Amino acid sequence: MESSSATARGGFLSSPRSQRRLLWIGGGVFLVGLIVFLSAVVFRGSSGIHSPISTQAAQHVKPPVKARPDPAAYKVARKFMETAVQRKNLDLAYSLVGPDLKGGLTKKQFEKGNIPVISYPAGNLKTAGFTVVSSYKTQMMLLVDLVARKGSGANIRPHLPFWVGLVRAHNKPNGHWLVNYWIPDWSPPVPLAGGGG
Repeated sequence: MESSSATARGGFLSSPRSQRRLLWIGGGVFLVGLIVFLSAVVFRGSSGIHSPISTQAAQHVKPPVKARPDPAAYKVARKFMETAVQRKNLDLAYSLVGPDLKGGLTKKQFEKGNIPVISYPAGNLKTAGFTVVSSYKTQMMLLVDLVARKGSGANIRPHLPFWVGLVRAHNKPNGHWLVNYWIPDWSPPVPLAGGGG
């Protein structure tokens, strides 16, 4: 008599059996909702969600057209090394670099010298030869081996090859050349396992 009145006072949720039933019913409703949602999205598709599988035919991408190396590209690459790499005449250097090497900087910001171009105190800028890695109508990749000036310091590598990537402005075959890639062809040596000793 006393326990039934306590149950009546506490309500439906005071009984452990009722709480378990409510938990099972809530879980069942959630599971049904999840199944309905997944079937609507996965099996029927949804206008708001893009399917990773396309029903359109694959687009054929034309490979770049190979071309003879353009002497004008060599001149731009050399002038770039004499200016941007040496941090000299940066107003001219700004007109020689593409968007990737401008790094979103304005001309005024670029001229301050804190630019996304790796500097190197090369002494052979006028004589360094270029090796053509690839040559197309709108892009070229060159490799140039730079030699440090005497007295550059112990922290400077005596010679360092660099990759030079050039692109035509606006990707047009008659656009002027811009240096859009400049990175050393070097990686630090990996220490041997065991450390020696």
